[in-house]
Amino acid sequence: MSELSSWSQIDWHLIAGGLGLFLFGVKLMGDSLTKFAGTKIRDYIEKYTSNPLMAVLVGIIMAGLIQSSSAATVIAISLVRSGLMGLNQAIAIILGANIGTTVTAILIGFQLDYLAYFILLIGVFIALMASKKKTIYLGEVIIGFGLLFIGLNIMGDALKELQYIPGFSDIVIRLSKQPILAALIGAAVTGVIQSSSAIVGIIQTLYATQSISLVAALGLVFGANIGTTVTAALAAVGGSLAARRTSLFHFIFNVSVSILFLAIIGPYEHFILYLTEAFHLNSMMTVAVAHFLFNFIGMVIFLPIIPKCVQLLKKIMPGKDRLDLEFGKIQLDEAMVKTFPSVALVQAKTAILQVADISLKSLESSKQYLITKDKKYFNEVNQLEDMINSLDTKIESYLLKIAKQSLSEELADEYSANLQVQKNFERIGDLSQNLVEYFEMIYDAGESLQEEAMTELTSIYELLIHMYAEGVAVFKDGDHHIFEVMKEDENNLNHIEYKLRASHFRRLTSQHEEATVATSLFVDILGALERIGDHTFNIARLTFDPIKTHGEKTLLTDEPLEVPSEALN
Repeated sequence: MSELSSWSQIDWHLIAGGLGLFLFGVKLMGDSLTKFAGTKIRDYIEKYTSNPLMAVLVGIIMAGLIQSSSAATVIAISLVRSGLMGLNQAIAIILGANIGTTVTAILIGFQLDYLAYFILLIGVFIALMASKKKTIYLGEVIIGFGLLFIGLNIMGDALKELQYIPGFSDIVIRLSKQPILAALIGAAVTGVIQSSSAIVGIIQTLYATQSISLVAALGLVFGANIGTTVTAALAAVGGSLAARRTSLFHFIFNVSVSILFLAIIGPYEHFILYLTEAFHLNSMMTVAVAHFLFNFIGMVIFLPIIPKCVQLLKKIMPGKDRLDLEFGKIQLDEAMVKTFPSVALVQAKTAILQVADISLKSLESSKQYLITKDKKYFNEVNQLEDMINSLDTKIESYLLKIAKQSLSEELADEYSANLQVQKNFERIGDLSQNLVEYFEMIYDAGESLQEEAMTELTSIYELLIHMYAEGVAVFKDGDHHIFEVMKEDENNLNHIEYKLRASHFRRLTSQHEEATVATSLFVDILGALERIGDHTFNIARLTFDPIKTHGEKTLLTDEPLEVPSEALN
C-alpha cells in the first residue's frame, strides 16, 4: 500500500467506533458476569482466604469473573475497611487479581473475529428470549464477548493504516528504544480509562497490525499495570489505615514489578519470542502470554514475602486503626445449629451484642462529627456501616438455619426475638449513616447549625445514648425494671423531639431566618434521631414480647422484615 500523506486520511471514525464497542463489550461482559455469579462474590472472597495460596486463587477467579483486577482489589480494600479481612489476606488477593485480569487478553489471543458476529447473535437471542434474570445475564455476557471481538476487528482494520503515516515509524522507534516512555504512556492512559484489560486489548491489536514493536508493546503493558493502581487508590481515600496500607501495597507491587521487567525488557522480549516460535503463537496471543507471565512471576516473587511486606507497610504507615480488626469478628459455629440449636442461639445472641457495640460506636461517632466537623468521624461511620451490614447478613443467615430445626416454643420465641432485635440494631446503623450524610451536606454548603440548635441536638444525643445502653442491658439480661424505666425515657424523647420541632419552626418565623441547607435538614435530623429512639425501645420491647414470625411478618421497625417461608417450616 502506498504511503498515506497525512493523519487525516486514517479512518478515525472506525477507530473510535471500534474502541467504543470494545470498551462497552469488556464492561458489559464483566458487569454481567458479576450479576450472573450472584451477589455473594464479596462473601466468597471473605470466606476462602484463610491461607495465602487460597487467597491468590480467589483473586485470580474473582478478577477473571469481573474482568478487572482493579475491581477485585477494590473489593478486598472494602473488606479491609470494614474490618472483615486482614492485610495479609488482601495482599494475597491483589497478587491473584493481577493474574486474573490477563483472562481478557488470553481470550482476545484466540482471535475469534469471524465467529464474533455469530456469538453476538446467539447472545442477543438468549437475552431477548430469556425470562429468568440469570439467563438474561448469561446472554449479556455472550453479547459483551462478541462485541469485544467485533470492536477489536473494526479498530484493527483502521489501525493497520498507521504504519503508513509519515513520522509514525519514528514514534514507534522511539518507544522501542525508550520503553520507559512507553510505560509512562501506558500508565497515563490506563489511569484515565481505569481498565488495564481494555488497554492491553488495544496493545494486542496494535502489535498484531504491526503498528508497534514487541518492545514497545511490552513497555505499554508494564505501564498499564501501574495505571490500574489509580482505582484502588481512590477506593482507599478516607478509609482505615489498613485500607490505605492495602492500596499502598497494590501500588508498590505493580510499580516494582514493572520496573524490574523494564530493566530486563531485552532478555524478556527474546524469551517471549522464543515461546511464540516454540508454541506457534499468533501476535495477539504473544502479548497475552507476555502479560500473563509478567504478572505470574511477580506473584511468585512476592507471595513468600507477604509477612515482610506487611511489616514494611506498617513502618511506612505507622499507627493503629481507630477500629480494631477484631471489632468486626464474630464466632458462629455451624455444627451447633443441628446438634445444639439452643447453644447456637446463645452464639447468635453474643454476635448480636457485638453488633450492638458497633452500632453504638456508629451513633457516638455521628455525634462527634456533628460537634467537631472532623471528617475522620464521617469516614468511621461509613466503615462501621460496612461492618454492620456484613455481620447482619451472617447473623440473619445463621438464625434462619436455626429456625429450620425442630425448636421448642421457648426456643422459637428466642429465635424470633434475636432476629428482630438484630434488624433493629442494623437500622440504627443505617440511621447513624443518614445523620452524618445530613451533617456532611450542611458542612459542604459552608454552613453551621445555630448554637441553640447544636445544644438541642447534643442533648437529644445524650438521651439516646443513655436509652441505647438501657435497651442493650434489657436484651442482654432481661431486666424488666430497666424496661419500665425505658418507657418513661421513650415518652420523654418523643416530647423533646416535638418541642425541638416547634422551637425550630418558631426560630424560622419569629427570627425571620433565611432558608438554608441547615434549616431545611434540621427536621430530617430530628426525625432520624427520633427513629433511633424507636428502634432502641423496640429492642427492649421485643426481648419480652417477640413477634411470632410464624404467625405474622410485622416487625417493630420502619421496614417490614421478610422472613423466608422455608425458614419457618
